[in-house]
Amino acid sequence: MQFVLLAAVVPRNRADRAIETVRREGAAGLTLLEGQGIAQLRRSPIMDLKDSAARTVLLMVLEASIAERLLKCLDEELALSEVGNGFAFTLPIKDIAGIKPEQIEHLRKSLEQGSP
Repeated sequence: MQFVLLAAVVPRNRADRAIETVRREGAAGLTLLEGQGIAQLRRSPIMDLKDSAARTVLLMVLEASIAERLLKCLDEELALSEVGNGFAFTLPIKDIAGIKPEQIEHLRKSLEQGSP
C-alpha cells in the first residue's frame, strides 16, 4: 500500500466547501493550516487586498488511490482550474511515523471491501 500527502491550498472563503468535499469522499483525517499568499499583495488605495490573499491549506495522508479520487473531486467541486480558486497536489511518502500498524491494516481491509 502506498501513501501520499494530498495538499490543497484554497482561498479561505472556499475552505468550508473543500472540507465538506473531503469529508463526503471519506478522508479519515485532515490537518488545516491558515496562510497568507503574497502573489496578490499589492496595496491599493481604494481597497485592501489582504483578505483576498488569505488561504487555507488542507493536508491529508491517504492511500494513493483514495488521494487520486479526492484530488479529482476537489478539482471539480472547487473549479481549481480557474484562476484564484486554489490548487491541489500529491507527494509520495517514503517513510511515515505516527500511524500504527493496525490503522494501516484497517485501511487495507476497508479498501478491499470497497469503502474508504
